[in-house]
Parts: sequence; structure tokens; C-alpha cells
Amino acid sequence: MVVSIIKFRREGKTMKNKSKSLLSLLLAAVLAITAFTTIPLTASASEESFQVTEHPVGATYMLGETAVPIQATFVFDPLTTQGYLNSTAPITVRWYWSEDDSNTSRANGFTESTIDYDRKITHTTTHIPATDTPGVRYYFAVVSYSELVQVEEYGNEWTPEPRETVSNTARIEVIEPGHELIVKKVDKNGNPLAGAVFTLVPYDSVTQGTQSSQGNKTYEETSASNGNATFLALDGSYILSEKTAPAGYEGSDDTYQIIITANGVYIIDPETNEWLPYEMVTFVNDEAAVITPTSTPTSRSITVKKADEEGNPLAGAVLVLDPDTSYAQPPSVVPHEAVSASSGNATFSPGNGYYILSEKQAPSGYNATDNKYYIHVTSDGVFFINPTTKALLPYETVTFVNKEIPLLNKDDHFAFMLGYPDGTFSPEKNMTRAEAVVMFSRLLTESMNVDTNNTNDYYPDVNPLEWYANQVGYMQSLGVLEDYSRDELFRPDVPVTRAEFATLAAHFDNLTYTDTNNFSDVTDSHWAVKYVNSAAAKGWITGYPDGTFKPENNITRAEVVTLVGRMLDRNADSAYLAANADSLPRDYTDLVPTHWAYLMIMEASLGHDYIKDSEGEHWTAVYQ
Repeated sequence: MVVSIIKFRREGKTMKNKSKSLLSLLLAAVLAITAFTTIPLTASASEESFQVTEHPVGATYMLGETAVPIQATFVFDPLTTQGYLNSTAPITVRWYWSEDDSNTSRANGFTESTIDYDRKITHTTTHIPATDTPGVRYYFAVVSYSELVQVEEYGNEWTPEPRETVSNTARIEVIEPGHELIVKKVDKNGNPLAGAVFTLVPYDSVTQGTQSSQGNKTYEETSASNGNATFLALDGSYILSEKTAPAGYEGSDDTYQIIITANGVYIIDPETNEWLPYEMVTFVNDEAAVITPTSTPTSRSITVKKADEEGNPLAGAVLVLDPDTSYAQPPSVVPHEAVSASSGNATFSPGNGYYILSEKQAPSGYNATDNKYYIHVTSDGVFFINPTTKALLPYETVTFVNKEIPLLNKDDHFAFMLGYPDGTFSPEKNMTRAEAVVMFSRLLTESMNVDTNNTNDYYPDVNPLEWYANQVGYMQSLGVLEDYSRDELFRPDVPVTRAEFATLAAHFDNLTYTDTNNFSDVTDSHWAVKYVNSAAAKGWITGYPDGTFKPENNITRAEVVTLVGRMLDRNADSAYLAANADSLPRDYTDLVPTHWAYLMIMEASLGHDYIKDSEGEHWTAVYQ
């Protein structure tokens, strides 16, 4: 009998698939999918294997563009023994697509074809991906068939058993056509400057809901020798600004509100709020005034001060001087740590080199700041480095100011997240960044005075007239939004990611530091690593079975109530819910008691009185 082995090669991993029944059919299953070409199949008539070689996968299409068919080829060889065919039913090939890279996620339907056979066949199935909506899709093929398996109890009797083989995955992305936007960079004499970095950052509130689903991407371009930087951006609203000036020049703090629509590119007049046709914006840079270090030797020690908002010194803060890896450094440049004393002072004595000064850990009961200072230590003394112009300024003592961690109300179990007017809760729906901040503002022990105007101009993309502006200003003043926004914009209408929500939540408790990372995709270099690790150490968050956290995925409403419920040490009384199911003031049409987050959702959306003991909560009444 011919024995065949199937091998799938994908990202260096090999999978083997052998039939385990003595007389069972051996299926040479689906070849690797590719978005471009049919992959060749090589097979011999002996015990050598079928080889699958994967070409680079993935293709990008414009919206509505006809996609290249993706293909899967397989070989089927029903072996014959004593006159029996080892398969009795047609082969069915199904093409699935999913929003994640998983061959088990098949909720989005499929197309299929069926092939009849009686002996060995080779068959190629094709599928044309849909390009009618923007976004990323993953495709995989499934081969379903039946094989005859001998019934051990009855000797020569056989019974069909279903079998299934799944291909590896192909990825495509559908994008909307972009629009060209040119920015110019010159010096004060009108000479073009190369090397300036510009950004287009989403600004959702400008368009008042007209922004497309693709308009949440940040673009970055660098000026060429002619001074021009050219963007190709999707429909949406943006803030145009200069991120980095060319070396030797002062940066510009000018910003422009840009609207890109199917009808063209517009710039907003800041005085009249009128949309005007875009004309090329020119950013002008002045030469930086470089201060040459003095030749007179001065102290090479660095003193940092730690204080609260009233200026009182704080002990126990951990400050760090980390090597600045953007510079070539001598071997003697190593990380330094110092802890603030009762005077609030922490002192470093580093060797010559380039460093970044920051706060690693705040004293207990305080939130750390995300301020960073760039330091150059030389034989002539210590200097600040302007990160934009690279100008040197003499070092003066830096004061890091910490704000007390605001307390959350863990005693009153009022409802903090409700469903929708149509009777649904929508557990898989996302939450925006503004909604997340407003929700936490309602959970504080010391409630915000809604009659006080807390709006400020800290975030340029927060319209003071919007429903969330007062709460965002208040929470920013409490210091709990540090690192929540890392590009000086708040982006209120953008969905909040899992990493961002963990970061926001972490500011309501002392950080717990761990020596190792909890998740494989949240490494030491990830911007939110300390917040995610702290939330995991407290048991607020858990990852996925594969050891990942998926920090950039948008968090769902079910995940939000679960995390917040754990923060507040709240959990619903399942016995009460079951006994009073018919009289509960809220009963969601899209939620069943077997849903993984059912108890946390009911806890979050039903205000209640309770008694708590070692066994948990015992509800005594539910608010209407």
C-alpha cells in the first residue's frame, strides 16, 4: 500500500497529517493558499511525501477592485483493498473568511463546491475575495470527506466517519483610495529644508460624525531635498503638525485642521470654522541657537526632586537614568536608579554619555508622571538636550510632581454601564476613549462637581462643547490620563484598545512591578508594559490561551465590565438573578446566563443592595 505524508510549511513550522486507520484513506490535503499564484505540487509513486511550498501571502486592494483568485489544490487517493473503496462520500471544499487569523473562526459564512470521485483525483478550488468593504480579511479552505473505517466488533463491516483538513491562511487588505496632500518646509529665507518629519493625526470631532472607517490612521512623512513632504491619506479629519525639525533648526508649533473627503481636501479656518480648499501649507523653521558647553569644569552629579502638588517632598520615588539608544555610546554608559530621600531629593553620578531621565515608580499612593528629560553628561558638566533642535542648555534641578491616586467607590454598587434602548447590551461592541474616561469619572469616591467647569485646552482635539469635555478635563487634572494619550491628542471617538484601557485602569491603584512579562506580545519595549503587567498581577486582566494579550485589539463592553468589576471587587449574586429572573428591571435580548461575562454584565447594569461575606455577594434588593 502506498503511504503518503502531507506537510504544511508556514513560518518555519511543519505539520504532519497521517491517517491512523490501517485501511483508511490518506488525504493529501489543501495546499497553502496564495493571493497571487497557484503553488506547484510534487508527488512520487513511492513513500515520498507531497511537498507544499508557500509563496509570500497577502495582497492589498483598493475598495471595489477585483481581487486575484486565491487557490487551494489537493490530491485525493482512495486506496483499494479487498474490493472496498476507503471513502464513500463526495469531497466538499469550503472557503471561509474571518476577521482574525484563525481557522476555527467560521462565523462569517463560506462558499463551497462538491467533487464526486471513484479513484485518485487532483482538484484545484478557487475563490475570489470580496473587496466591497475596507478592512483586513483572512481566508482558509476546509476539505470535508468521509472515509470507511472497519467496525472492530463485526469484522468485515465498515462505517463512514467524517474527516476534515484545514489549510493554512491567506490575508488580504482592502483600503479606500487616498488623496494627495503636500506640505513644504523652508528656513526663514525661503530655502527648502530636508529631514523635517510631519504627521497627520486623526481628529474625529471636526467632521461631526462624517469620518470614514479608514480615517483613524496616523500618517508620517519626511521632507525631501525640495522641502516637500507628500501624504497619501484616506478620507477623514486630521491635525497636521511638525513632529521633528531638521537638525540645527527650531521646530514649529503650528497646527492645521485638515478634512479629506471624496470631493477633495480642505483646511479649516480657525476663526470662522469655514472649510476652505486646501493650498500647500509651508512650515518655516528658524536656526537653533546652540549653546556651546563651557570649558570651566562643573559638577557632573544630577539632582532630581520629588514633590506632591503642594510642593511637599516625597520619599520613595524611583527615578531612572537610562542610556539614550539614539546615540552612539561609550561602554561605560549604563542604567542608573536612585530613590528619593525624605528631602525628596534623588542624586545620580553618571559617566559621560547620553541619558533619558524619567520616573520609574511613584511613592505609594501616588501616580507617576510620564515626563522625560534628555541629558548629556560631559567632562564640562551636565546639560539638557532639546529633543527637537538638539540645542544644549545647562542642567537645573528637575522636579517631578506626583498627584495622589483617586479612590474608586467600592462600597455603593450602583449601575455603571447600561444597555441600549432596543433592549440589547451588545457585549462585543467596542467603547470609545471618551466613554472609558467618563465611565471612570462616575466611579470615583469623591464625585466630580458637574456644575464646575473643568474643561481645559490640554488636548487640542477635545471640543469644550462636547458631552465628555468636562469629565476629560477633570480626569486629566487628577493625573490619571498619563500615558493614556501619547501623542498630545486625546482622540475621543476612537475605540479604546486593551492596552489603553489597562493603562487607564492602572492609574487607580499602586502599580505592581514584576520581573517578567505576563504576555508574549507585551514585551519590555511596549509602551504599556508596566501597566499591563500590573493589571495582570492584580488579577484584573487575563490573556488568551496562546499566552498573548493582544494589546492593540479594541476592548469590548463585556471585557470592560469584567475588568472594572474585578477592580471594584464586585460580582453578581447568581442565585438572586436566577430566583428573580422574571422581575429584574433589565433583561437583555442578546444575553443569556451561559455567556462568559453574564454575571459581570448584570453586576454592572443593575444597581443593588447587598451583604458580603466570605462566600461573596448576597443581593437583598435591586434598584428599579
